[in-house]
Amino acid sequence: MKNIRYYGLLLVSMTVLLPACSLDESKKKTTEEPSEATNQAAYQLVPVSVESVAKQLSLPGEFLPFYDVALFAKVNGFIKRMPVDVGDKVHRGQQLAVMEAPELESDLSRTLSDLTAARGRLAISQSNYRRLIQAAKTAGAVAPQELDQALAIVMGDSANLTSQQQRVASARQIKQYLQLTAPFDGVVTERVLSPGALVGPTQKDAQPILKLKEIGRLRLQVTVPEVYAGQIRQNTPVTYSVSAFPGKVFTGKINRISYNVERSVRAELIEIEVKNPGLQLMPGMYATVGFPVQRQSKSLYVPKSAVVVSMEGSYVITVVNGKTHWVTVQTGNESNNQIEVIGNLKATDQVVVKGSDDIRDNMAIQTVASSSAEVSAR
Repeated sequence: MKNIRYYGLLLVSMTVLLPACSLDESKKKTTEEPSEATNQAAYQLVPVSVESVAKQLSLPGEFLPFYDVALFAKVNGFIKRMPVDVGDKVHRGQQLAVMEAPELESDLSRTLSDLTAARGRLAISQSNYRRLIQAAKTAGAVAPQELDQALAIVMGDSANLTSQQQRVASARQIKQYLQLTAPFDGVVTERVLSPGALVGPTQKDAQPILKLKEIGRLRLQVTVPEVYAGQIRQNTPVTYSVSAFPGKVFTGKINRISYNVERSVRAELIEIEVKNPGLQLMPGMYATVGFPVQRQSKSLYVPKSAVVVSMEGSYVITVVNGKTHWVTVQTGNESNNQIEVIGNLKATDQVVVKGSDDIRDNMAIQTVASSSAEVSAR
């Protein structure tokens, strides 16, 4: 009887404790779920702002050499000597390298010998022809056929002499190719090969001997967004600055316009010719170029951090119904922490404040609104 009571009490206690344990576990789960949700990143969004564009358009540009050439050997041979090296300033026609090829010397000697022989044969045939003409003055002494044959020999020997003269001129010209000369005034920027190297057009994977650039004049190339391309005019004065010379402003003018909008970047290439007598500026340097432009329409601005520059190009990330969309843009003027963007955007669009290529296109994300004032304050 006592055992029955004991087991009864045990069963009652278990039925009371089990619901309590399950209740505690459900409470733990409900408390854990919000913590996991709060750990998920929420991206800040900011609306695209509309502002009046400044009349001075600032765009990045790059300095390029006016001429840039890699010099190869025109004939097969070995480099004998190189009187110039990296950094040397050279003038047009100056000797840069000398090569040697013994077979070219023998070819020239052989053609000279053939030329001498051709001259001798022509002299003999002309002498014979003159004697026959003199003898033909006596009636019946020389047959007309003999005169014709002698004249044909003279004409053949004369043509052969002309051919040999051309062969000699060609051999001499080829021999001149053993000297590598500068095609323009410039600076040697790279020496690829050294004396003793085998060079020539028939070599497999032929390398240039030297690289030469003209940097006394430079080309400052700038890509102008399509929306401004119609306002660019040749000879328009521009200003530009270089980070290597802080506080210094250079002046110039637009010398060349490509009159072509590249489809990949939706921009037009223009060139500014820069005189660089002191060689202060160097190819590869970047410059900020100012163009006087005007636009009647207002411009769209986003935070600088919203623009992503990657292998796919420049773009901002808009969010519609919780999903991301990449919008390709061209950048323009900068104002404080804002940058002008030109693309398929509207003033009502929301963009991710801190864009990143980790945020893929058509990706579902959590967002939180942020005002333009808050972004500017940062």
